[in-house]
Order: sequence, then C-alpha cells, then structure tokens
Amino acid sequence: MAGTEISPLHGAGMDEFEPSVAPEEAAAAASGPERSAKADIDHEAASARALLARKLGDIVVLPAARVSGNERALAADILMQIVDKVEEALRVEIARRLARVPETPPALIRMLLLDEPAVAREILQGAENLPQALLIEAARCGQTAHREMIARRHDLTTAVADVLVEFHEPEITRLLLRREEFMLSPGAIDILVARSVADQELQTLLLRRRELEPAHGFLMFWWVDAERRRRILSRFTLDRSMVQDAVRDLYPRVFRSENPDPFVKEILIMLERRHRPRGVDGETVSMDIVKNTLAAARRYPAQEMVHAVSMVAGVSRELAGRILRDPGGEPYAVMCKALGVSRDSFFGFLQGDDPAIEGAITPARAEELMAVFDSMARDFARAILRYWDWEGNPRIARITRLLGLELTDEAAFV
Repeated sequence: MAGTEISPLHGAGMDEFEPSVAPEEAAAAASGPERSAKADIDHEAASARALLARKLGDIVVLPAARVSGNERALAADILMQIVDKVEEALRVEIARRLARVPETPPALIRMLLLDEPAVAREILQGAENLPQALLIEAARCGQTAHREMIARRHDLTTAVADVLVEFHEPEITRLLLRREEFMLSPGAIDILVARSVADQELQTLLLRRRELEPAHGFLMFWWVDAERRRRILSRFTLDRSMVQDAVRDLYPRVFRSENPDPFVKEILIMLERRHRPRGVDGETVSMDIVKNTLAAARRYPAQEMVHAVSMVAGVSRELAGRILRDPGGEPYAVMCKALGVSRDSFFGFLQGDDPAIEGAITPARAEELMAVFDSMARDFARAILRYWDWEGNPRIARITRLLGLELTDEAAFV
C-alpha cells in the first residue's frame, strides 16, 4: 500500500466536483437573499439617520432657557452633516420645525433655503424674519420656485427685489411691480423700462410705480400705445423755469467765451428758454417757413425733409426722422407745440393727409391728436424734445444700452 499512489480525484468521485447547477442559476439563487439583506441594511441605516436627525432637531428647537447658543450651534453643525442624507419628507419636517425658531443658526437655515423648493418653502413661508443676505443668496442660487416665494415675503427689501429682477422671469417681475411696500432701485427700474418694449402689461405696471421718473416715461413714450402716451404726458408734466432762472447768468458767460466748457454749453442749450428756428444753412427763418417745412415733411418724410425739420426744430436728424415716421402722430404734435405752431395750423397739418394713403390720419384720430396738442405747454413740449435728444444723459444712455440699440437706430422706436 505504501508504494501505491492514489490520484486525488480517484475515489473521491468525479461527480462530486461537477457543479450541481449552472453558475448563472447559482448567482440568481444567491441574489435574492443578498438583495433582501442589503435592503434591510439600507432601511436600518435610513431609520438610524432619521432618528438621529430628529433628535438633533429636538435640541436645535429648544428654548434659550434650556440650551446655550454654543450647544445649539453644535447640534446644528451635526445636523448639517446628516440632513442632506435623509429623505425629502423628513427634511420638510425639520425645516417646518426650525422655521419657528428665531435662534436657529443661519448656516443651517441657509442649507435648507438652498434645498429643493418643497423644503425651502417651509422656511420662506414659515420664518417671520430672514437675513437679507440669505434671501439674496437663495434668489441667486435657487430655482424659479424659490424666487417666486421670496417675491411674496412681507419683509422684501430693495436689495432682494433687485436680484429677483435680474433673472428676467416675467411672472415674478409682475408680482414685484404689483407690490408697493418696497422701492425698486434706479438700476432695476432702468432694466424694467428696457424690457417693457413689447410687454403691455409691464408698461401698465411700470407707469403705476412711484419710482418712475420723466427720463423713463419719455423713453417709454416711443413704444407705448396712445392711451399710455397720454398718461405719460399727464404724469410727467414739468416746468423748467426754476432751473432756467437759476442758470440764467451763465448764458452770457459761456456763449461769449472763446473756449466755453462743452458740457456746460450742452446743458444750457438743453435748458434754453427760447428756440430760434434755423434754415438748412443755419440762417434764422420765419414761422411761415417753419410751418411749410413741417407740413411738407408730414406728407413726404424724405431724407432732405428730415434734415430740414431737424434744423428748424433744433434737434438731431435721427430724432427728426423718428418723429416724422412715428405712426401714432403724438411726437409730431409735441414737436409742433415746441416750435410755437398755432392750434389752427397744426389741425391743418393733420387734415392735409390723403385718406387714400395707408396710415393717413382719420378725422377721429385728428381730434385725439388735437387733444394731445392742447394738453401741453410750449416749454413742456420743448423739454420733451430735449429729453428725446439727450444723448449725454447717463440714465438714458444706460437704458439705450440695455435695449441693445443705438440712439441713431430709428427702427427701434417705430
């Protein structure tokens, strides 16, 4: 027996080393229990996390008499590490409880504010006062739903509202404009004026805001309808006499100087009390020539007529072209009033339209334009012309840039 070698496979039975089932079947058979075990582990972990989160929340919401600020901060720091690892429903529950506690550390509030809208809602709707900095960050980093909830908060400030305006979300913008508890900044109003070109509801809401000023209104004049144009003329009526009287002694000093300050000269021209119409060669012209020029340009606004009107009105060619090509006719009424055209002469200009020509002024429309003409004082009409032609004004220049246009782009306003 000692010299006999026995194969390790011999006698053990070859059948014992053959798998009784295929590998795929064995894996499938094993996967069921493994998956079940993993699910049990995951459920147990989730339950432990939920229990831990609730216990930490219990500490954070304790009254000040029972927990110090440092201990509350410690519990909040631990909760911040685990809160994003629990189910959304539990995060909503935690946010709802913490919203009622003013002493909740801001870092934890911030984390919940930047969470999903359902979680953030509990803070934004439940917390009475929130730091402005947190609201601004939530507006910048959150979703549209976050910004809508922020726009509805009672403690909305100018700084927060300005951030909301930046996102160009029409419904939120309208929600802001309907509220009167806060002021929008000049920059935000500039942005909204530029956006109002094709949005009539936005135009209406803007014209109700107390932040809107003449520069805004006179720019909007170019793209609003007839009713809103009348509202602009009524709301922004002004008299330049006080400013004119204050700078009266500067006129001889500046205009008789060999080297006048160009900036002061430009402003003095804008404030001029009287305008002397000039011909195409710069010569002084009579009122008859002014009326003939305006009447002819009304019928045939060719380039040479645009140039002639710019000379008699003392405005740029670009503005003269916009006025003559405006389909409503109100800018033409403003220009005629500013030049001292009589009421009868202006009505004659309107009646001179050929009814067969497309865009001709109808008798009913002529009456409306006569009402516009009659509603303005001459100096006010002159002030409007100056606003329209005021390229050096920083606010007007900024709104023009926001429009993505140049002041020389006539098509933008017609």
